[in-house]
Amino acid sequence: MKKIAFILVLITVVSTILTVNIFAAKIPLRVVVNGSRINFPDAQPFIDENGRTQVPVRFVSEALGADVGWDGKTKTVTIEQGKNKISLVVGKSEYTVNGKTMEMDTTVLLLEDRTFVPVRFVSEGLGANVEWNASIRTVYITTGGTVPTPTPEEGEVRYYDGIAFNPATDVDEFGRMTIEKSQEFLLKMADQLSFVKENGKYYIIGEYPEIPEEFEWAVGIGIILKSGGVRNFSTGTARKDYLIPREGSFKKDTTGLIDINDIEGFNIVIAVQNKEIKRDLGRLSISYIIHGTFYDGTTKRAVFIPESGAISRISYTDTFNFEKMFRW
Repeated sequence: MKKIAFILVLITVVSTILTVNIFAAKIPLRVVVNGSRINFPDAQPFIDENGRTQVPVRFVSEALGADVGWDGKTKTVTIEQGKNKISLVVGKSEYTVNGKTMEMDTTVLLLEDRTFVPVRFVSEGLGANVEWNASIRTVYITTGGTVPTPTPEEGEVRYYDGIAFNPATDVDEFGRMTIEKSQEFLLKMADQLSFVKENGKYYIIGEYPEIPEEFEWAVGIGIILKSGGVRNFSTGTARKDYLIPREGSFKKDTTGLIDINDIEGFNIVIAVQNKEIKRDLGRLSISYIIHGTFYDGTTKRAVFIPESGAISRISYTDTFNFEKMFRW
């Protein structure tokens, strides 16, 4: 009965935003150089056994303005950018940067007729800054401390709490934020949402990241009770006691609205919607069960669910920080 009840609660919370079909998949590795995603036409980046992101050397190096050379006899790849020169040998952990010998914790690989290099060591050797976002499996590489603005034909890049947004490339023809870009905003919002106890009271605390003015946040929080039923907090409810604002920061006192000892679990749905059409291309769904298990045997889950059933969902369960969010 509890499993059936939880499924009904999940449907109730999700329906406050959108109903979709669900499929399983994993988001591919992405590499973004100065705000532009690198396209790898054949061999794709991957994480090696040492936990390093390996990329085909030519595409990232050329995006950084470097020239790539290859010596087939010695299996040596050279990367030159102005006064900078990096030399790496397939199968070796030692490499040189401007004549200085250094060592990696992994090696250069030759796969599918492509030379793969660990992107961090090469990028930093060329003076670039490298950041890794595990939640969306993306490597961000920037040079000179800033990201160049594209030409007018490509749109103007704007930044919202550190997230780059280009209306020309990050919005579809219907005005909805693209799946890849919405994931960045949704995961950042989830990182700033938590259930905390202060001075004997129980609060839902959140701080919305800035988003482009044509979009708005939609949040639904279902707190499932062991005694049956659910307490629904959302940005769309007409009940003032359970209403959550759509912008800025908030601290919702739930003391008196729920019995903390009666909580079975939580289900949260977050979306970024176009204000005019009230639609999105997908949403983030987070489930956390304190007592018992979810219908498939899990106790916690974080997934991005696309609006279209033809597109696979993306799981963040392994990297999501449930302990940070749920502290009641």
